[in-house]
Amino acid sequence: ILKKMQLLKQIWNERRSNGWLWSELLIVFVVLWYVVDWTYVTARTYYEPVGFDITDTYYLELSLKNDKSNSYLSKEQKSTSLGQDIIELTNRLRRLPEVEAVSISNNARPYIGSNSGSMLRIDTLVSNPLRRSVTPDFFQVFRYQSADGRGYQPLVQALRNGNVVVGENFWPKDYKGDRTLLGKEMVDVDDSTKVYKIGGVSKKVRYNDFWPNYSDRYVAIEFPEKIMVELDDELYPSSVEVCLRVKPGTSKDFAEHLMKLSVNQLSVGNLFILKVHDYEDIRNDFQQESYNQVQVRFWMMGFLLLNILLGIVGTFWFRTQHRRAESALRIAVGSSRIQLWQRLNKEGLLLLTLAALPAAVICYNIGYLDLTEGYLEWGVVRFLITCAITYFLMTLMILVGIWFPARQVIRIHPAEALREE
Repeated sequence: ILKKMQLLKQIWNERRSNGWLWSELLIVFVVLWYVVDWTYVTARTYYEPVGFDITDTYYLELSLKNDKSNSYLSKEQKSTSLGQDIIELTNRLRRLPEVEAVSISNNARPYIGSNSGSMLRIDTLVSNPLRRSVTPDFFQVFRYQSADGRGYQPLVQALRNGNVVVGENFWPKDYKGDRTLLGKEMVDVDDSTKVYKIGGVSKKVRYNDFWPNYSDRYVAIEFPEKIMVELDDELYPSSVEVCLRVKPGTSKDFAEHLMKLSVNQLSVGNLFILKVHDYEDIRNDFQQESYNQVQVRFWMMGFLLLNILLGIVGTFWFRTQHRRAESALRIAVGSSRIQLWQRLNKEGLLLLTLAALPAAVICYNIGYLDLTEGYLEWGVVRFLITCAITYFLMTLMILVGIWFPARQVIRIHPAEALREE
């Protein structure tokens, strides 16, 4: 404590020069914290579970033959609807030895960007979740997980029983009523005759990898076969999503293999598979703009950090070099070189701490006023983590700034340094 008081006294005695350094450290701390906060929010959001799994999954882009095709069937020749043809196609896909599950959906598959909405009332709450029309196998294809930890089977069974499935985050965080979901009924606000019972609750399902709290509430309603068969050729088949999951260990050439089969075995009426999309490619294409934005920001952040590093290193380098005579005098009166090294480091870190305290107050108010970027909710934990990271980075910069000139200073002979002075 006594040594710290001596350091504080010395810093106060040199307050004219230290004042500028303190101001610099305070401003740099706030700027660096803002960068660290954005990086922390982006990284934490990206690595948060999305609630589904696209490994070994494919999306089949469907199309219809036109009258120029040799195998085109006119309306008079066709005895089936588009919906019946899609059902037959999925049945044929299920019989393939490599296929584990096949689903049909509408505005429901991951990374689609097209949405349907519903206005539902549950208890006293009116909510506007995304409406996902799916067949029960959809949960198996994309491995949605039941909130009770029993995998996708409870969700599949819920739809087969005529109920609906919602995510565990269906309730707003500030909702004060009973937060139970399973077994409750929801009423369609636009048509009160439509009542849905919640038969399954999944873990939170995110819209994509970069938006943690945006469009992530959904209700999954069965896409029944009786409605599907009524679809006719006037509805372009791209609005109907056919997705499948292959068994683990299936060759990566499965998409090419499926396209070869599509000509003969998987062509139903005028319906055919135009292209097979690996879901990893869909994910990358859908988020390419976000990837580009993050990449640009990381380059900007790297450039900013480099400038901050050079500024702090240069400041403390000059400061340490400027005190060569003082350091030599301390060695001459009995201080060891290690003690001198430690003193220089402690003085730098004490200055940082004195600047970090008011800087942290400024940072907290920036976050509290929602002036930061990212969708992650502001809170004390986020503030403490980002402040700790910022303090650690600045500590490293200061130690590096002191290390090299201090290494030269403590090696110089006291008489030489005093003669130069």
